[in-house]
Order: sequence, then structure tokens, then C-alpha cells
Amino acid sequence: MNKRPSHGFALVLVIALLGLLVLVTYALSVLGRVNAQLGTTTGYRIQARQNALMGLKLALGELQQHAGADDRITGMAGISGVPAGGNNSGRHWSGVWTGDGQFVRWLASGGETGSIPPMPDGAAIALVAANSLGASVTDREHARVLRRQVTILNQTGMPQVPGNYAYWVGDEGVKLSLTIPEAEAVVPNLKHAINLHFSGVSPDSPVLAKLLAYEQVNLVGATTIQRQGGFHSHTLTHRRVVGNVLLAGGLNVNSNSVRYWIGVGATFVRLNPSAGANLSPTGFGTAAAALPGRPFVVVGEFIDAIAIYLIGNGVSVAEFIATMQPWFTARSDTFRIRAYGDAVNPIDATQVEAVAYCEAVVQRTVEEIPGFGRRFVITYFRWLTPDEI
Repeated sequence: MNKRPSHGFALVLVIALLGLLVLVTYALSVLGRVNAQLGTTTGYRIQARQNALMGLKLALGELQQHAGADDRITGMAGISGVPAGGNNSGRHWSGVWTGDGQFVRWLASGGETGSIPPMPDGAAIALVAANSLGASVTDREHARVLRRQVTILNQTGMPQVPGNYAYWVGDEGVKLSLTIPEAEAVVPNLKHAINLHFSGVSPDSPVLAKLLAYEQVNLVGATTIQRQGGFHSHTLTHRRVVGNVLLAGGLNVNSNSVRYWIGVGATFVRLNPSAGANLSPTGFGTAAAALPGRPFVVVGEFIDAIAIYLIGNGVSVAEFIATMQPWFTARSDTFRIRAYGDAVNPIDATQVEAVAYCEAVVQRTVEEIPGFGRRFVITYFRWLTPDEI
């Protein structure tokens, strides 16, 4: 029998096996490249997060250094004369002043000098934008800050820029508190009039105490529009240091937000209906927000400044003081920090390979640090996506 055909079959089989081997080799090569790319991408993401955390730590350090002492004053930048309007992206920066009203620093990257700098595209990063506030309009201005380079020395001792960071510190004291724990209340059984801006949300609702963050106000009946509208005027809880205790619900007088002051006026009416019978919260809000563009170093200065309006609207100044002075303060002790970090291509530093955002709520405590005032601690932290900014 002629067996030559079997030789042809063997040749075909060898060729098929060689083809399979080439295919396997190619697949392994592709898999290696994909793994390498994934590893590089993961490395960029880790670097971006590290830079964001560095921004957060720098913000916390600036806050501790400049606002830790008991005699420091804090407030929103608007109180110093930054006008309202959607284009003024520094209006809701936090500022620190000495006890005699001398400016110390803006708590934001780019805020090292006394003036809020221009923030052009490319150099600035938005840390509070449309998904937090909706459109940038009066009292809901977006917050932008300057991006800063991270510089390290490479193996040859030459400077290298692996990425950038940025941070913004928001003042939670110039906001009304959604929840005031009874054990920490300034005045027992009294709450802020949050229902003015969050219709359907009762200040006395026990469900409020279950919230872990302001963003969860939707869970108790608020709409997304209400949540965004209240970002600069409402917070979960502002706690302030009074002696050796923390009291909840303090209202910082160093704000020129009309929305905030309307809420404060409504709170006065809620707490003392008879004394506030002739007071229009809207009119009070407009009047309080238009007071002289400087920080009040003591609460009494604010009350003196608003007294003419109160008297002209049939409100007893003595009644106003009795009702509201326990709530008022000239500084804040709760702040919100948002930080940004990115990682850039080592060959082309203009090419951003990954970005990261994080947020923390920090609280000033009764504990003292020698030379730095009361200790600030992080009470809440989360990573943010760009869609949450």
C-alpha cells in the first residue's frame, strides 16, 4: 500500500501546530501589553489619589495653623467685598482674620496673598461646580482654585513634576444646620428654620439625626434642586467650641449670602413668633447681606449694624439679642475641604493621565495643641467622582 499521503497529513499537522504556536505567542504578547497598560493606568490613578490626599493634608495644615487659635475670626470671602455673581468663583472661599480684624489668609490653593487671583481655564480647577450647585448664579457661585505643581527629585537629582494638586476650604459655619442633636443644642428644643428652603422637611423630624452627610438630605424629602440650592447655605451640623464643650447649630455672622440671612431671619421668627411677627425673612436677608464689607470681630458689632433695620421694622433689639445671640458667633469651627490631584505623563507634563477628587469634613475640637490652638480632626471622608463636583 502506498503510504505517501500520510506524509502530507503530517506536514499539514506541523504547519497547523506552528500556526497555533504563533497565535499563542501573539496572544501572550498582547496580554503582556494590556497588563503593562493596566499597570501604568493603575499607577497613574494611585499617583493622582496621592496628590489629592496631599492637597487635603495641606488644606488641613493651613486651617490648623491659621484658624486654630480661639481669637481668630473666619467667614466667607464675600464679607470682605467680593461681589455676588456667577463669575465670581472666589466668593465662597473661606477667609481667616485676626481678633482685631487684620486679614491672615484665604484657605484655598492660590490664596496665599490678600487678593483672590484670576482663575483662567488651564490654571484653575473647579472644586464646587454644577453637580453640587447647579448653574453658577448669585449665592450659588461655583468655587474655583489654582492648580499647584507637585515637584520631586528623580533618581538623578533633577526636579520632576509627577502631577498637580488643588484644594478649597468651605466654611460650614455660615450655614444653617439641618440637624441639631439635643444634647449639644445651644438652646434646648430649638432648631433652625430649614423648612423655609427645604419645603416638606421638618426641622423636628427624627429622621434627620440619621443622616451622615448633607448630600443625604434627599432621603428626607428634599429635591435635587433644593439640595443644590442649599449647598452654600445649609450644612448637616455646624459645631462650635464654647469653653470645653461643643455646641451645635452656631450661626457665623460673617456672611453676605442673602439666602443664608433669609434663613436666619426665618429662624428668629420660628424661635420667637411674637417678637418676629413684623419681620420679613426676605427683607432681613437683604439687609443683613448688605452690611459693611468687612468681617465682624465680635457678635455685638453685627447686632449694632443691623439694629437700625430691626427698629425700623418693629422688632425689639433686646428681643432679637435674647433670641439669637446664643446662636451667633464670629467664627466657624466646622469646615468642608475638597481636594484635587492628577498624574501627568512623565514625558509630557501637559498631558494629564488620571485625576482624583476627595472631600472631608473637619471639626475643631476642645483639645489644644501648644502653639496651634484647638485641634482640627477629620470627621467624614469620601472620594468623589468628577460627576459629583
